[in-house]
Amino acid sequence: MPKTIRRKAWERQYGGEKLVMENNERSDVFFQTVATILLRSFLFGLVFLLLWFLLYLITPDWMFELSARWFNVGKRDFDLINYFGMGFFKISIILFFLLPYLAIKSMPRKRETKKPA
Repeated sequence: MPKTIRRKAWERQYGGEKLVMENNERSDVFFQTVATILLRSFLFGLVFLLLWFLLYLITPDWMFELSARWFNVGKRDFDLINYFGMGFFKISIILFFLLPYLAIKSMPRKRETKKPA
């Protein structure tokens, strides 16, 4: 069956241009929602990272004593775990939340316009 016949049958069955416009509006709303979730997740991750850093900066001895009671780690190992943990967490929130948010926001919005008859 040629494409033009299939397209005309599809337009008769589903309303043609109207359905295309509704799908574009739905996808815009979907991408806006996903972008909002990604941005909020990135900001929450940044707040968590900032709290972790401030806690480590202000009370490193308390954090070490608390960890040393549960795990057998030395001071040097504790410092390395925190340093690399903060770095890994920062790279993760950038990679999984900020970059997808920027990709969604940089997408051009396609609007189907009705062609004159």
